[in-house]
Amino acid sequence: MPPLPRRLVISAFLLISLIVAATMLRLALEWRQALADIDSMIVTPAAITLPDTLADRLDDPLPSDSDAGSPEQAAPGSFQATVPGPGAPAPESENALQLNQATLNILLLGTDARASDTGPPRTDALVLVRIERDSGRVSMLSIPRDLWVSYPGGGEGRINAAYARGEARFGPGGGASLAKATVSRLLGVRVDNFVLINFQGFETLIDQLGGIRVDVPEAIYDPAYPTEDYGTIEVRFRPGQQVFDGKRALIYARTRHADSDFGRNQRQQLVLMAIFERIRERGLLQQLTSLDDYTRALRGYVKTDLSRSQMLAIASFARNVDGDSVLRYAIDSRTIVDLREPATFAADPAALKRLVGQFTGQAVSTAGGQ
Repeated sequence: MPPLPRRLVISAFLLISLIVAATMLRLALEWRQALADIDSMIVTPAAITLPDTLADRLDDPLPSDSDAGSPEQAAPGSFQATVPGPGAPAPESENALQLNQATLNILLLGTDARASDTGPPRTDALVLVRIERDSGRVSMLSIPRDLWVSYPGGGEGRINAAYARGEARFGPGGGASLAKATVSRLLGVRVDNFVLINFQGFETLIDQLGGIRVDVPEAIYDPAYPTEDYGTIEVRFRPGQQVFDGKRALIYARTRHADSDFGRNQRQQLVLMAIFERIRERGLLQQLTSLDDYTRALRGYVKTDLSRSQMLAIASFARNVDGDSVLRYAIDSRTIVDLREPATFAADPAALKRLVGQFTGQAVSTAGGQ
């Protein structure tokens, strides 16, 4: 090859090599930042035993639908829970892209903790998400925040106070543990993991995604929506398809004066599904470039006991999930009984058993993607 063409080929090769190297370096730096952000969200569980002397809410707990050797119910008289503590996650294979258990139940907790708050916050959003690896079935069950429950270890109160009670009783990290244990005992279903997000992080995530599209089923008017400074504002939502930024989505998910906590649970599910669809639209489950932009935005707002490999496995699983096929359930006005004050309302045992049977797929389901 003549000298000039040879030099051109070599120059082109070097230029391409530099571009590839620079791209790889950028991705490596992004991954390094993303992993550091993720590690800051992960808490390491430490097992404790909570005595459980109170009668189970479910008269006839559902049989285990998990892997062999992993019963949904703990032995009578005790309840295994975990208190997240400081430390690094247990070492696991970062390449494990398949869920290592047939069924995974993840408790999503949303808290509205303000900067001025001094005590542990209550969780105003509670949703249990169930992933079934082999069938591809995904379902979610919303729990009203004012549901009256018995806490494992004694005492009773609203379910949204379980997190704050656990933090106060067991110290930092005990809140998620007691919340998981309380939901598990209520439903008779093992709760494997939790994800807690501050509502400010929820708002930040939606803005980072460029907003979400929500089909509002009916008009909403709330004359006294609570603000960050403990005041109120008037908010309205027209029916129909519309795009929400983070602030607007949060208001839609939290407002309740127009209907009730049960209506709010339905709106929270709509917003969660809209977030999932937006993630799919942006291809974030297929490509992980700019991952650090999202992890950086959520740093400080999210806590979880999911490991890195579990997160990767869930992302891999979610690539094949159609949002319209996700089954949605809720403890609502049809499944509760009123209690005398100062108690609120409790789940009717028979109705709850039927609902949990549908949620776990052990009974004929009437739920759909809508």
